[in-house]
Amino acid sequence: MIVKVNKEEVRIFKGANAKHAILKYILKNKMDVSALDNIKVFDSKGHEIGDDSPLKEGQSITFKI
Repeated sequence: MIVKVNKEEVRIFKGANAKHAILKYILKNKMDVSALDNIKVFDSKGHEIGDDSPLKEGQSITFKI
């Protein structure tokens, strides 16, 4: 399935959570994986969500380190 992380499309497996999508984004953009330890995740409306939140096809999330 495809979701958007920081406005960039990321392909993840069905049943994945926010942390899986962010990890894929981090690896795709060659960022430091240790950044996963201190992230804040937000839904498309700006509400903070847990990194274990399940995702649906087409959903958008953002994260800040």
